[in-house]
Amino acid sequence: MKKRVVASLVIALFISACSPSSASTENSADTQTQTSKSTSEDTADISDTFGTYEKEDLNTEYDSDSSTVELSDNTEEVEGVSVDGQIVTINQGGTYVLSGELTDGQVVVNVNEDAKVHLVLNDVTITNQQGPAILVEQAEKVVTTLASDTTNTLTDGDDYQLDGDETEPDATFYSKEDLVLNGDGELKVSGNYNNGIRSKDDLILVSGEYTVNAKNNALKGKDSVEILDGSYTLTTEEGDGIQSNNSDEEDKGHIAIDGGTFKITSGRDGVQAETDVSIQKAEITIKTGEDEISDEESYKGIKAGNSLLIQNGAFKLTTADDSLHSDGDIAIKDGEFTLDSGDDGIHADNDLTIDGGTINVTDSNEGLEASVITINDGDITVVASDDGLNASDGSSSDTEETAGQAGSPGEEQADDSLLLAINGGTLHVDAQGDGLDSNGNIEMTGGTVTVDGPTEDNNGALDYEGDFELSGGTLIAAWSSGMAMNVSDSSSQASLGVYFSETQSAGTIVSLQDSDGNVIATYKPSKDFDHIVISSSELEVDESYTLVSGTDANGTEQNGYYQDEEIVDGTELGTLALSDTVTNLSETGETVSADSMMGGPGGAPNGEAGEDFDGEPPQ
Repeated sequence: MKKRVVASLVIALFISACSPSSASTENSADTQTQTSKSTSEDTADISDTFGTYEKEDLNTEYDSDSSTVELSDNTEEVEGVSVDGQIVTINQGGTYVLSGELTDGQVVVNVNEDAKVHLVLNDVTITNQQGPAILVEQAEKVVTTLASDTTNTLTDGDDYQLDGDETEPDATFYSKEDLVLNGDGELKVSGNYNNGIRSKDDLILVSGEYTVNAKNNALKGKDSVEILDGSYTLTTEEGDGIQSNNSDEEDKGHIAIDGGTFKITSGRDGVQAETDVSIQKAEITIKTGEDEISDEESYKGIKAGNSLLIQNGAFKLTTADDSLHSDGDIAIKDGEFTLDSGDDGIHADNDLTIDGGTINVTDSNEGLEASVITINDGDITVVASDDGLNASDGSSSDTEETAGQAGSPGEEQADDSLLLAINGGTLHVDAQGDGLDSNGNIEMTGGTVTVDGPTEDNNGALDYEGDFELSGGTLIAAWSSGMAMNVSDSSSQASLGVYFSETQSAGTIVSLQDSDGNVIATYKPSKDFDHIVISSSELEVDESYTLVSGTDANGTEQNGYYQDEEIVDGTELGTLALSDTVTNLSETGETVSADSMMGGPGGAPNGEAGEDFDGEPPQ
């Protein structure tokens, strides 16, 4: 038996220290379903991972007992290996170092079901025109190591020779059993028939450099896909970049990413799990739907059937469909996001919770949508052709029944299970539809929110069916007054709505100052407007404030908001007295009548006294 000693390849356990994000990886109880951890002595001593990695998964060492197989047109048999033409079959457990080339052949692993095989790919090239390049028929587990400083290439053909109605095997590297890949070498896979790398059980990738081009899915694990680290360039023609599709078992069908760098260009979803997706310490770039798309297919960036948890990382997603999507819940703890979406930037059917991070939705139909949206912290910017934030159950009736109704009163229509809650952070919304929209209620207890709302009168910067209770933070929203609303009079923090008799041009700066000249708020809307709502903890009922307009202000602004900055050479428009927690006035300080609320420029303040509009539409 031919033997040789190969230098040890050891994966360092400091992978987490080298990953792109250093944010905390504390896994709190409210982060939805996560990958369960094994307490077995076989589990690797790595803390704070979503995936479960056993010691043997990280092991890349092999010694003098390893069998060396030189692949060629005339591969020699060694102990544990049989050869039939260019079909090389491993039939005993153990470690096998493969090198050389099969021009039209296959490596098969078929050992006892309780035996484990360690494959070492040491500059291997395998091409098989009629099936997988590597086929794992039976084993307890196969660990494949990419040897250091090597490039390994696996290629299949576009026409497998399958018996009868069989549809599998269907991948260039296909395993019926648990499959692990590690090492710091390179693996190139061409999946011309269907998938690139596929396991019918768990697919675990620990490290290495991967380039996978596949007709269907690039990486697919039925029970799970778990990735500790590595570099991945994944391109698919009509499938997903990474997929786990077990829908029969609740604890299966998940994807856990604990690090790595990903560049995914997919014909369908970028990352798709039947149940849960959990991600941290990764840099992920995804592009979906680059070619012609179909209404019957999904082109989402990251998609989960149950829950999506993002602990931290960096994400740049350009998608024809939702950028981040869950049929259940989404929790974002931290991270940097740039989302360019053909539909929703972030969509959860149930709860969307944002606890931190920098989220920039550069383009979307609706920016953030869920039944319950909770923002506790973070720096969020949303650009939307429709609603910026929408607390909705997703049914068409939510928008169709109330479209064009100023304020949409629907105390009877309001769904108290739908909620937009803002407790902290900064949020800027640029929406052509409604800016902050809830088919139930809105609650704001803190944070800074600025909204550049629509310029047409059939939508509003603020739109809610139930109540908007504001008790803290800073809120500034500017838009056309056709569907003007203020917060609810049940709010504990004062709010001022100002109606302008003429449309103000985009870029006009509006500043509110107290009687001592202290700036309460200064804002420069990016679009034309004739209505603005300002609320701040510094506003007090029974106090008077001066409204100033201009084109320049001291200091710098962020998304139109100036922090305690004054207008330069401004024009005083009027003195506005706050008579109640919710007060609505003209720019000159005259009371706005309920009958003139929805008239827009020219139809609003005419100098006649009337009832203060309290946030509810006129009956």
